[in-house]
Amino acid sequence: MSLKILVVDDASFTRDLIKRSVRKSFPGMTVEEAVNGRKAQQLLQKIQFDMVLCDWEMPEMTGVELLKWCREQPQYAKETLPFVMITSRGDKSHVVEAVQSGVTDYLGKPFSAEQLNQKIISAAKKHGIDKKLRSGNTPAKAAPSSGGVATASLDVLMGGASKAPKNASPKIVNPTTEVSVKDVKIPTLVRFEGKQFRCMVVKFAKTEATVLIKSDDVIPQVLGQAVLDLEFEKKVNRLNYFIQSVATTDKKHDSAFLTVVLGLIDQDEEKEAFVKALFESL
Repeated sequence: MSLKILVVDDASFTRDLIKRSVRKSFPGMTVEEAVNGRKAQQLLQKIQFDMVLCDWEMPEMTGVELLKWCREQPQYAKETLPFVMITSRGDKSHVVEAVQSGVTDYLGKPFSAEQLNQKIISAAKKHGIDKKLRSGNTPAKAAPSSGGVATASLDVLMGGASKAPKNASPKIVNPTTEVSVKDVKIPTLVRFEGKQFRCMVVKFAKTEATVLIKSDDVIPQVLGQAVLDLEFEKKVNRLNYFIQSVATTDKKHDSAFLTVVLGLIDQDEEKEAFVKALFESL
């Protein structure tokens, strides 16, 4: 029987990102989702879950309120259910509150697919379900930590003996998929945070695209959403991506020219067929 994991976040983009990563890294795992703590509570009462990945700030019921409720239920006691809090709230006071409420581990935003995998495997080991997690799955070997609150242990976040690693810019990398990439030059349009930019697609794959843009005021944020216009056989498709990484094209800190790596979100058959046909035509 496969492990059942519940993803709880009011942002559909974040839920989709986590689900996509989990399903690719652990294809034998069953993934359900909830838009807030209240909906998650209802699902947890109907279905016995093996792990919860939950955001902190949500309407109706917050992540920490859901955590406290779980720990009051015999079937979801701390020693029974791994509960990983995923949030940008990395200050010590919030970490302490989560620990006191019975959290298993803490994953800070933004995070990479590798970091998410590490937390899932670590939480599974703590609860003795790692063999069941790996059954039928072949997750990649955990890569060295890239640092920051996303990978820090609870001991580090709470000021333990270990030293916190230096911050590093996170980069989303799918640990289980090798992607064939083509060098291209495709002028088109891309939108970040509701603002449209002219851009040049310089690398293209079936699941990724690297674009060059000039931006004087808006800096795309890692894990933010992007919409990229791509044309094939006189048909323009607006494809949804998430931002994997952002870098300047030169070594000047104030450079307006940016290289942005995008990861494809769309999973419907029509758009996947479009991307495949476009890639094969390049």
